Amino acid sequence: MERLPPIDSRVETLRLLYGSLVRLCLHTFASYAGRSLLARCLQRGGPATWGRQALPYAAALGAEVLLSALVCPRQYLAAVTTPRFLLDYVLTGWSDVLRRLDGFAPGKFAAYALQAFASDAEWNFGFFTWQLPSVALTLAKLCWRRRTLGPTRTRTLRVLMMLPVQVMLRAYVATFSVMIPESVGEVTESIVSAVLEGMVTSYLARHTWPLADLTDSPQTSSTDNSDGRDTGSEDSPQKREVTS
Repeated sequence: MERLPPIDSRVETLRLLYGSLVRLCLHTFASYAGRSLLARCLQRGGPATWGRQALPYAAALGAEVLLSALVCPRQYLAAVTTPRFLLDYVLTGWSDVLRRLDGFAPGKFAAYALQAFASDAEWNFGFFTWQLPSVALTLAKLCWRRRTLGPTRTRTLRVLMMLPVQVMLRAYVATFSVMIPESVGEVTESIVSAVLEGMVTSYLARHTWPLADLTDSPQTSSTDNSDGRDTGSEDSPQKREVTS
């Protein structure tokens, strides 16, 4: 703690919030741009289809960032920035490039995380309490989706099963913000946990968005449209016969 730089908590909160939003935009663009390119190569849809899904996906995760940052900013930002801290620890070159965009400072983040999760209690529940706003938001979106899209297009049971997994993974990954992995095994474990947490969070964001079904692939949409056109073409001769 003595070797860490002094920080202004409010300034670091704004810096980490800015960095979280920047990385969210970069992650969304890279993910859906890659899917769009793959879909074009496989002739299963175009950029416009994936683009329509990218914006709701970013909005879903952005709402979580803003809500959690309002309720418990320190612990939330320290926890969700931990994968970025691990990236700086493992891949310094890539981290230096990304730092030009998100303004991440590893030393100041370490001091910020120590302040956020400092506790003298035997059981530090701070690694869990910061997740309450995001869990509440996920459940609210799930109920809203069931009302708007219907139970058949809502994977209620799977989402409810994935929520505890997300909570445990997020709590475990957040511990690496104050306990830097030292051995190769710990580094591997932290990276695998961070990747799994990101996959679970992405799954919940896509399967709880209430205004549209982000799980439909472009191929499915195009197939449904073609089926509709075929049905219309089959019905048209019958309509002409009735008219005649």
